[in-house]
Amino acid sequence: MIYGLYLSAQGAQVQSTRQDVIANNLANASTTAFKRDLALFQAHRPWDAANGSAGGLPGNLGQATGGVSVAGVATSFRQGPLLPTGAPLDLALQGPGFFRVSDGSQELLTRNGKLTRDVSGRLVTQDTGYPVLSVTGAPILLPSDASQIEITPEGTVVTLGPGGVRSEVGQIDVVQPESVGQLEKVGNSFYRARGPTHSISGRASIRQGFLEESGVQPIREMMDLIESSRAFEANVNLIRTQDETLARLLQTVARR
Repeated sequence: MIYGLYLSAQGAQVQSTRQDVIANNLANASTTAFKRDLALFQAHRPWDAANGSAGGLPGNLGQATGGVSVAGVATSFRQGPLLPTGAPLDLALQGPGFFRVSDGSQELLTRNGKLTRDVSGRLVTQDTGYPVLSVTGAPILLPSDASQIEITPEGTVVTLGPGGVRSEVGQIDVVQPESVGQLEKVGNSFYRARGPTHSISGRASIRQGFLEESGVQPIREMMDLIESSRAFEANVNLIRTQDETLARLLQTVARR
């Protein structure tokens, strides 16, 4: 009976974690370039079967689960839909890769290409003001008298100045980690790379006048949330039923 309580408690715990992850996905359904998270679970064999201390277990008990636990939370980096905006400083990456930015103390990666020009003329992220880095690792400066800004698919930033003079002011660096599993979310659609990255500028495709939408599909997440809520409720009801059965058993033994 106690074993059953533990199994049901583990089931309720993993479903609670799953609901937290789904709720966060839903909260970011409209966040530019957000990547949805997935809660991962691991099933365990019974302790006796895993450690070989039980002999001749009846039926298929040797293959029965010993419960589940949270194995971690993974991020899906599937490409999100591209939304046309027409704004010259809205950029979207078509295919793999991340923009390189700096918060002043460390370099971060992002696919959120909603950019603007700050008071110093630097090309920065609109929400946080982090400078976007070029292939040389320096911020990209946009002339104050530029009447037009063109960004090529390879990331070259070209400005049109007085008299129609075209000038190349830098190339946006697009990088890729050795594995997306090395990326750690730090909020606001930014990631910290726990391993080395390499530049794919010139091979990545940048779409000017577009933004990558969130990778969250609200209807799918709502269906998953309903499924998880029902599983959580079922485990809680099992805990209550087993607790009541155990209480009746103890009352019977006490009277004897």
